[in-house]
Amino acid sequence: MGDDVTFRFREIDIAGDWDTLVVFHRDVFTISYGSDREFSETTYREILRARLRDFPRGQMLVLDGDAAAGQIEIWARVYEGRRIGYVSLFYLRPPWRGRGLGMELLNYAETFFAEMGLVEYHLRVSSANERAMRFYERAGFRRIAQEQREHITWRMAKRIAAKS
Repeated sequence: MGDDVTFRFREIDIAGDWDTLVVFHRDVFTISYGSDREFSETTYREILRARLRDFPRGQMLVLDGDAAAGQIEIWARVYEGRRIGYVSLFYLRPPWRGRGLGMELLNYAETFFAEMGLVEYHLRVSSANERAMRFYERAGFRRIAQEQREHITWRMAKRIAAKS
């Protein structure tokens, strides 16, 4: 992996990418919650199948050359009576973290949401994942609610700038 990284995005193929996706999700759970014990492959496979059916361009493997560098899972949903974009997952493997490459994932998401006519998108971040919260705040997200689900998370929101 050289210093010049140009990501390309490829729609997830559940059968072909499954082992990689499981490794990525286990890492996300460990980073966010201290353990991957609560990760269920069966539940994840069902959720991913539905999202691929409804939002195929939102379920993408992030590639640097032939290397799987990360993953995006984005889709639209209703929140407080309005349709918003929603990020289920932004993920970069360790060699690609901390290099400013997360902005490419944000740009992909914002283009995807803008093409759907959405003007705002949300994501949740574990309260323990301070590095991610700092990144999102620098990128223009604001914390809008602390939520108690399985773990305490922050719901963060960002307006989508109009593309010219």
